[in-house]
Amino acid sequence: MTILIRLIANYAIWLYLFLVLVAFLFLRAYMVARRERDNAIFTLEREAAKGRMAQATTGLLFTLVAVGVVFYISHVLVAEIPQPEITPTPTMLIVFPPTPTPPLLLPTPTPTATATPRPRPTVVLTPTDTPTPEKPPVVPANCPNPGVRISEPGDGATVSGVIQLVGSANIPDFEYYKFEFRGSGFGDWTFIQRFDQPISGGILGAWDTRSVPPGEYEFRLVVVDKTGNYPPPCTLHLIVQP
Repeated sequence: MTILIRLIANYAIWLYLFLVLVAFLFLRAYMVARRERDNAIFTLEREAAKGRMAQATTGLLFTLVAVGVVFYISHVLVAEIPQPEITPTPTMLIVFPPTPTPPLLLPTPTPTATATPRPRPTVVLTPTDTPTPEKPPVVPANCPNPGVRISEPGDGATVSGVIQLVGSANIPDFEYYKFEFRGSGFGDWTFIQRFDQPISGGILGAWDTRSVPPGEYEFRLVVVDKTGNYPPPCTLHLIVQP
């Protein structure tokens, strides 16, 4: 009995789903029989429909009772089942007798002749200052319009990974600005991203250069006004490395 109660409690959710499906079938059978009863012309047909309605009602009631029984077993009876007591099993320890250790034999010291080292001249190395390579200066892109300008990275810079674009994108009747790139000197411009807030001397956005193969590329900033026109874009050359 205890095993049956635990089995019902473990599969209560599946039993609920099954009983709900059965109840739905009985309810559907009741509705169909009721419709046939209302549409029946002859008394015999009406009586047969009433009989099917009674059977569907009885089945639905039994299904609801089964739901209540499952609920009672899974929430009440399973909590009243005493938990089995776990009796610890003693562990047998096998004790082995200690292994006798043989006495340690100490070697007899033998006198060794020691040669006197001859003095050698010491060579003193003078440390040489290693020149620290200076970081090449950033060459800004040749963009005469102060409202359409990229100050970092510089023109011809070598970049890799995710880079930040610093500069300005702010013109009269500003609408938005966007980033575009293409292979160096050929091909159509490929759209990267659009921004709807003007920027003056700050971070314009970022570009993940890992999305393109290594090589030389042209990158440009295009600032568009409310009429759809835009001044000359700010273009710079970049060398993408892996």
